[in-house]
Amino acid sequence: MALCSAAITVHLTATPVSRSVRSKSLSVRCEQGSKGGPGLDVWLSRGAMLGFVGAVGVELTTGKGVLQNVGLIAPLPALALGLTGVVGVVTAFLIFQSGSSD
Repeated sequence: MALCSAAITVHLTATPVSRSVRSKSLSVRCEQGSKGGPGLDVWLSRGAMLGFVGAVGVELTTGKGVLQNVGLIAPLPALALGLTGVVGVVTAFLIFQSGSSD
């Protein structure tokens, strides 16, 4: 498993009132795919980020939403928003369930 790590130490200088010096350290670790290179989850995440940026770009350039650009008008956007909310809640539930079983 490929790991990258960094350690950051923050030194706070003494103020005239407290006369004490505090230091805090922060460590950062990141993990990549189990085979040493980017796995499927990394590529799917990158694809999702590019899709999101593309959708925002289309909305900014045309002034219309994604569903309006493909010809879908009310009440379908409200239905799509509701379906997105349900899928988000189910996904969060599954993520929390998988985390608690470990």
